[in-house]
Amino acid sequence: MPDRNPIVSVVSIAQDALPRDSTDHLLTTSIKYMDSAAGAKSDIVCLPETSFQSKPDRAPAIIERLGKWAAEHNSYVIASMLTADGDLTFKSAVLLDRAGKQVGRYDKIHLTEGEVDEGLCPGKTDPPVFKTDFGTIGIQICFDCNWPETWARIAEKGAKLVFFCSAFPAHTHMSAYCWENEYFIVSSTKSRPSRIYDISGRVIDQSGLFRPWAHADIPLGKRLLELDFHVDKLRQIELKYGPRVVVEWVHDNDWATIASVDPDLPTEDIIEQFELTPLVDYRIRAKKYHDAARRKLLGE
Repeated sequence: MPDRNPIVSVVSIAQDALPRDSTDHLLTTSIKYMDSAAGAKSDIVCLPETSFQSKPDRAPAIIERLGKWAAEHNSYVIASMLTADGDLTFKSAVLLDRAGKQVGRYDKIHLTEGEVDEGLCPGKTDPPVFKTDFGTIGIQICFDCNWPETWARIAEKGAKLVFFCSAFPAHTHMSAYCWENEYFIVSSTKSRPSRIYDISGRVIDQSGLFRPWAHADIPLGKRLLELDFHVDKLRQIELKYGPRVVVEWVHDNDWATIASVDPDLPTEDIIEQFELTPLVDYRIRAKKYHDAARRKLLGE
């Protein structure tokens, strides 16, 4: 069972500027990057969109090699690769658990036209979510970034953390989806920075020239609030709990985020104690007011 107030160490690997002439070389170099990030003691590591092979028959060997790393480092791993079910080939992201065993697979729903022409099969339209020992996660791949309804569906299914295996950053998309759906996003890219996003859409960390991976310790219980009705309450929380609870004031948006960093103090307990209304719930409540007023005044 996940902790009541999990703080999760996430690592995202970038493959910017790595040569792609050899699958083995690319995989070996990516594992070296994972090794270099081992000091972060990751709970989960994410790798970019399909990079390691051009045929699905290589998937078992790649999974075995990454599985050994996962078991050695006691970390989940997400890796994108081509997979096969009978005669069908998918562009997938495979989830390995801390023992290195495959425990989930996401098949890219929104393929590009070129990928369909190459013979790939699109995944089923309802995106799966995956249970881990720290909570529920979702996965998307590259061109999936253009369908907001899929990202919303992942939130409806309870994911608090979404991994984006991609060829490119899709930075604006990722930032928007975070606050729209109130979850963290970890992007892992073939080119340009891999990034870790806060629920407010802010970039927490990113890869770059001097370090080809990004890392963050993220409190999954963190919530996003509209400042309406909350300013005085948030000031009281800061005074009462001090460094045990982090309140971030997003001044330009009239937002704040709240997160307990104390494993014995779940954020949800603070929300209940101070009768806070997270932004997602506030929007639902406001819509009910709109609808009631419309029925009364316009007869709709």
